[in-house]
Amino acid sequence: MVFIPAMEELMTTKELADLLRLNEKKIYQLVRDGNIPHIKVAGKWLFPRQHISRWIDENVQRERDLTIVGSDDLLMSRLLSLYSRENFPESLAYYSSVGSMRGIKALSQKKGQACCTHILDIDTGEYNLPVLSRVLLPRQYVVLNLWYREQGLIVRKGNPLHLKTLADIAEKKALFVNRNEGSGTRTLLEYLMRRNNLKEADIVGFGNVADTHLEVALKIFFEEADAGLGIEYVAHLFSLDFIPVKKERFDLVVPGELWATSVIQDFISYIRPEIVSKLSQSLPGYDLRDTGKILFNMKD
Repeated sequence: MVFIPAMEELMTTKELADLLRLNEKKIYQLVRDGNIPHIKVAGKWLFPRQHISRWIDENVQRERDLTIVGSDDLLMSRLLSLYSRENFPESLAYYSSVGSMRGIKALSQKKGQACCTHILDIDTGEYNLPVLSRVLLPRQYVVLNLWYREQGLIVRKGNPLHLKTLADIAEKKALFVNRNEGSGTRTLLEYLMRRNNLKEADIVGFGNVADTHLEVALKIFFEEADAGLGIEYVAHLFSLDFIPVKKERFDLVVPGELWATSVIQDFISYIRPEIVSKLSQSLPGYDLRDTGKILFNMKD
């Protein structure tokens, strides 16, 4: 049996529109998208008042929290943990490390309030801005630098195979561990392969995929792979050898309509060299020379 609240607890579409200060068309859109509690009686949409009150409360609470999507990064995890500790219980930070490209696409679909990314444009060799313009425009956004990271080849301690380049890995048939498709590290690999005229078949283990930098290092540490591409810190963590390949720019992307919100500005206040430097003291491979600098600003 379906429970239907008493009639005095139900609101019409017009009453709900007045309560939320929206037009009725917007209410119908919320119903179609399944985003608002409703029932249908005799072909008419009705809205249980108690359920609507709870829905409003839940949405207000969500707006106080921070959701970051995009690239996997240990320093970002530390920064978000600091934010959550110091703002609990009023605001908590959530981090979904789905990869740079997927993070940008999630942001374009209004999933998450900001995205951290280090996606290299293979045609220009520039980080982030060319890809963002292709995916996010005409939506407005702000790009702020978080830090730079040293990316390179991670190999076993002592580098027993004497690997120095991606070409060496291909020539010596070293077992490679790759990163997930859509990650900035995977894009960097594809960029390097193009420059060295290498194909997927040339890299043994190209289809051997890890979702994080930490997982890449673990596979090499346990000798499940000979080499992989990743950030310097994870090599240091497991005393693996590291051959620098490229210093990459790691940025934060915020939609223009969210830039001025209190939760975003509260988080932005943490992106200062004096704060980030304390968190990165034990993390080699990070460069804070532009931390907190706005690199692109196209907002409302």
